[in-house]
Amino acid sequence: MHLIYKTFLVITTVLLLSTSTFAQKNILKPARISAGIKGGYYSTSIGFFPAISTKPQTAPSFGVVMKYHAEKFFGAQLEVNYNGIGWTEVNRFDITQDIYTRKFEYVQIPFLSHIYVGKKNLQFFITLGPQFDILLNESKEIITDINDQSYDYYDRPPSPFTISLAGGAGLNFITKYGHFQVEGRFAASMMNVLENEGRTSTDRSSSVLGGISFSYLIPISGWKEKPKKDNNSGEGIEQPNESGWENRD
Repeated sequence: MHLIYKTFLVITTVLLLSTSTFAQKNILKPARISAGIKGGYYSTSIGFFPAISTKPQTAPSFGVVMKYHAEKFFGAQLEVNYNGIGWTEVNRFDITQDIYTRKFEYVQIPFLSHIYVGKKNLQFFITLGPQFDILLNESKEIITDINDQSYDYYDRPPSPFTISLAGGAGLNFITKYGHFQVEGRFAASMMNVLENEGRTSTDRSSSVLGGISFSYLIPISGWKEKPKKDNNSGEGIEQPNESGWENRD
């Protein structure tokens, strides 16, 4: 186990040093900033240990997003989203019978690194980082009462705050009308969703979500091409490009 930790530390250090050296050669002045809105649809569930017979729920999500790039190919993506996460418990002897359902409504704030490749009008990107989930509300319902399948977590309160690890990948289309971004996103909580005081029927309860989102962003600064100087007059000459936004590479 110690060898695994040491290997991970060495690999992380090498990546950080190489990234820092590479980034110094690709500073963007001014930084590229864009912001907009996003919406998506996710499949969500709660993973229990010991395992419980459940099936996921689907829910829409919407929010705002901002991207900041001070370096070419590397940047940050900040979001504030509303999302519902829940699960439906089924009869372990008859999985077609729902017996209990519960849903939590969260404000989710991901702080993501944003790494992209590509030029001009199309970019492929990956995102990864922590996510802070703040509980807004919850709802639950016992659909069918089964005596031999009734757990104490039915009445356990949810944690008001959890931390998750989020990541995704997608494409960013850059046009003169703005940026259109499509992304597949996955997130898993690193804390219990339900408060766990003393001995209970479940030792762990972690949320999991996965799905797709679409974003529309408007360039705010740093996307216009810097004018190139005329060798004769020294005056700047605007260089048009196809998208109207990006031709700085």
